[in-house]
Amino acid sequence: MTTVKTVAFVEPSFYGVSFARAAFEQGHRVVSIVSSTDNPQKYGYEGIYHDLIVADIRDADSLYEAIVGSPYANGLDALIPATDYASHVTAKVAERLGLRGVPYEAALKSRNKDLARQAYAEHEVPSARFRKVRTYEEAAAAAEEIGYPVVLKPTNCASSQNVYFINNAAELQEAMEIIVAFKVTYMDFKVREEYLIEEYLDGPEFSVELFLSEGEPIFGTVTEKITSPLPYFVEILHTLPTPSHTEHTDEIIRTAVAALKAIGIANGPSHVEVKLTRTGPRIIEVNGRPGGDNISSDLLVQAFGVDVFEATVNYYLDRPIAIDKKHHRAASIAYVTADRDGVFERIEGLEALSRLQHVVRYHVAAAPGDSVTIPRSSDDRLGYIITIGDSPQEAKERALALVDSLKVVYRQQEAEIA
Repeated sequence: MTTVKTVAFVEPSFYGVSFARAAFEQGHRVVSIVSSTDNPQKYGYEGIYHDLIVADIRDADSLYEAIVGSPYANGLDALIPATDYASHVTAKVAERLGLRGVPYEAALKSRNKDLARQAYAEHEVPSARFRKVRTYEEAAAAAEEIGYPVVLKPTNCASSQNVYFINNAAELQEAMEIIVAFKVTYMDFKVREEYLIEEYLDGPEFSVELFLSEGEPIFGTVTEKITSPLPYFVEILHTLPTPSHTEHTDEIIRTAVAALKAIGIANGPSHVEVKLTRTGPRIIEVNGRPGGDNISSDLLVQAFGVDVFEATVNYYLDRPIAIDKKHHRAASIAYVTADRDGVFERIEGLEALSRLQHVVRYHVAAAPGDSVTIPRSSDDRLGYIITIGDSPQEAKERALALVDSLKVVYRQQEAEIA
């Protein structure tokens, strides 16, 4: 019989909701540490936690004091970050409490892209040339040194927020004005006033879903990504396992493991983004947690029967980890996006999806009356479809065909009516 443990999650949201659900369904006592009591309803995990603790999850001291001042002061068996932005703060508090987790320095590097790039360079992990900048003048000098085209991005954000493909100095100046004004991101975390100018890596993009034990992968697979047209980098399709460039799978996985070792992650789940360039795989970024965008919550489950969230909870609790592939098929998720700016009314063609056996689920995030735009970040996507297939190519083709069969309908503007 499983012994009930007390597992605390810091601010479950997005992919982190699956964490809370996994622990809850394992029969553990689930405590959510949140910045607002409205968050369970906001992020969709009402009914899968037992207690709430309110803290400033942006501040390690506030988080620590909230825990030691709670009924769980000496009773937590695990403290798990359930949002990217709080991962380093959670790691710092977990170390202070003597709990298992990602080392603080490693979590800090994975949250801050400049620190990660420095670590890759020091350990000779193939990455992108980069410069950290604060002003347009510094950015222009860095771009000239690296050579256009370049990529401009924040050092500590996610979801492709304010990531720009830059062809020349005029585009760089315009983008710098926008990014410098970008002060606060999700959950009121501050955007660092330091930015990256990076070499643009040309080639197909992948992510590597990994689970490490003492630096060695006990699970690994490669996901193919398709992103929106430049100048943006929004992910609009994932297929797991990859249907393309399969001859490079082992090399891609080895490069991802090397990147994790470089920043100090030797255990647990990770999601590593890679581009396959003419010179081989090169690292985009490392995340010391399961992949989001339904990769872990749906695609891994559908393709292999793998529950990485359950395995991760067991890792944090120092319990045996079962992460073997139970079957072999493929799954894909394709996102519905707007092809122009406008006011959203509905998506036509959805009613046919529920009759298709190869459709696992579909979801519409946009509501009638919402202002929508061509995707500049993940927040701009309107919905998704998840499909399965006997092969990766079949799952991918089904997802793409279904998205293409849908029609985004925009609300007629008053000016047009007049």
